[in-house]
This record gives sequence, structure tokens and C-alpha cells, in this order.
Amino acid sequence: MKENSKTLQGLALLLPQITRQRGWEDQLDLHSIFVNWQELVDEDMAAHCRPLKIVKRVLWLEAENSSWLQQFQYQTVFTLEKLNSSLRKTRLKGLRFCVAEKAMEDEGSSEPALRYQQPLAADIAAFESCVGSISDKDAREALFRFWYLSRACKKM
Repeated sequence: MKENSKTLQGLALLLPQITRQRGWEDQLDLHSIFVNWQELVDEDMAAHCRPLKIVKRVLWLEAENSSWLQQFQYQTVFTLEKLNSSLRKTRLKGLRFCVAEKAMEDEGSSEPALRYQQPLAADIAAFESCVGSISDKDAREALFRFWYLSRACKKM
């Protein structure tokens, strides 16, 4: 167990360096929205809309249907301000909405579609337990975000 703890502490020291060197800090900051979605938006938005992807600092949101899409569009300025206030290093430039199952058609992109699928609570708790020994809070959070996004963002 002690060897595993030393490995995690070594990783905790290395991860922030790699993140800075590769220029991933802004992307990690932006994608923290996926991890914290439920806490950042109101109940209706959390229940009927989800973050889909971020392209050129524009967050694409997928609404359950056209009625919810219209409702959320009225809240764009407030939602953008709220999301940006949660970010540490960068800012979103805007929000784009689409109706579920039409996100990639609307954009006309040839990129593979990504779907957000929240990891199971038990998996989250198990991973948090594994990284709990990392004393550096920023490194621990960065490692968690890497893990979370690798589990939550699925290609279609």
C-alpha cells in the first residue's frame, strides 16, 4: 500500500507539470463544467439539458426537446455568466443549443459525436478514495477531472 501511495504522490507532482507543458490547463478548466454540471445550473436545466461538447470556447448544450431549448435560450446570458464564474483560467465565449440527437447534424461537422454519460457514483467514490492520499489539492482535482472526462465522454 505504501508503494502505491508513493506512486500517486509522484504522479501528483508530475501531473500539473505535464498539464502546463502541454497547454491543457485551459481545456481542463473549460471541461470542469462537465464534471460540475449538476451544481452549476438550476434543477430544470440539469434535468432537461446537458453539456455536449466545447468547440472554440463555445459550449454546446443538448436540450431534451425544442420547448426546453427555447426556455434555456432565454436564460443564455445568465447561464453563461454563471458558468464563467466557475472557471479559474479561461472563459466561454458563448453557448449553442441543439435538440437531443441532432447536435452533429446541426453543426455539419465530420467529427465523431461525443455523448456525455455520467460515471456511476460507486466508481466516482472508488476513484476519489484512490486519489485521496494526494496532498496537493490542485493536482488531486486535475487527476480527478482527467479520470472523470475519460469515463464521461463517449464517442458515438
